[in-house]
Amino acid sequence: MTNWEFPVSGPITLDARLPAGDIQVTATATEMATVSLRSASGKRGQQLIDETEVTFDAGTLTVTVPERIRLLSSTSLDLVVQLPTGSSAKLRAASADVRCSGELGGLEVKSASGDVRAELVTGPAKVDTASGDIELGDVTGDVRVTTASGDASIEHAGGKVTMNSASGDLRVVRADGSAAARSASGDVQITSMASGRADVSTVSGDIKVAVQPGIGVYLDLFAMSGDVRSDLDAAGAEGGAALTLHCRSISGDVHVTQAAAAS
Repeated sequence: MTNWEFPVSGPITLDARLPAGDIQVTATATEMATVSLRSASGKRGQQLIDETEVTFDAGTLTVTVPERIRLLSSTSLDLVVQLPTGSSAKLRAASADVRCSGELGGLEVKSASGDVRAELVTGPAKVDTASGDIELGDVTGDVRVTTASGDASIEHAGGKVTMNSASGDLRVVRADGSAAARSASGDVQITSMASGRADVSTVSGDIKVAVQPGIGVYLDLFAMSGDVRSDLDAAGAEGGAALTLHCRSISGDVHVTQAAAAS
């Protein structure tokens, strides 16, 4: 294992690139940013670690694992980073799982194959992965997630939500703002929504949206060969409703229902 330490006086920005392995980022109350790299691949892994560049300049912590080596694409590294609470992270990987804990001020992840999990982001979040699952907890800012064959879920979205998946399921537990979700063969579910606009479309997946009680809703629902059902009383005009739902499916079902009352 190789370690780096840098004294810090507040939130910083992490910019890390890792070809393969695991990335773990922890935001906590600390005055020292730390980076650890380890590998179970013996000399090949150590060679990759030795050629890694780790720098801290003008509030940005940069970790660059060289892609040109790849070492037959079989060498993976475990990257562990500890940052001050409120820091932002920009993470890129060819094949790596990403786990973020603590409070991040912003998050951007791009990975070809790997799962992404983040606990709390008080700013914007953008996650793009080809074949991994995405799990986000509480995101205060706008959030955009894209995955080709993985599932994506968000516990709470405080800003605008944009979700796209080719064959995975999409789920938002609570959306405080507008939402746009598109999936080809996966299901889309929003379990609590109260205002703004939802544009939801699928090809063969089902759509289910639950609306908080007492909210006026303008409904525009369509399914070519699936069932369409609403348990709500629709508002008369789109402009006069607090929430607008546009839901489209080719062969899936569309169901709009009432959510459990907010606690």
